[in-house]
Amino acid sequence: MRDDWESSQVALLRVDARHEGPEATITVEGELDYSTVEQFRTCILEVLDTKPRSITVDAHAVGYLDSSGLSALLGAHGLAFVDDVAFRIRDPSPQLRRLVEQTGTKDLLLPDE
Repeated sequence: MRDDWESSQVALLRVDARHEGPEATITVEGELDYSTVEQFRTCILEVLDTKPRSITVDAHAVGYLDSSGLSALLGAHGLAFVDDVAFRIRDPSPQLRRLVEQTGTKDLLLPDE
């Protein structure tokens, strides 16, 4: 029974990384929350291991995120900064945009808006 529950939790988030030369794009779809952030963090670490010049997170399909999801995005930004990798979030979902505005992290995570 536990395996079924864990499988359904992972299915709530789809993370896909694509590389075009030194540029990496990570598409995040679904729920970025406490139960799914490890999947996102693993993807970020794998992408950083490839030594990209920049990482763009396409967040148009993030349907839900909680403080754990926000923390994962802030952590990814920090890891990229330490590695001198440009980091940006493209096309944030309304839920993501609202959360970063409410938490005062918009200037850090969405500086182009």
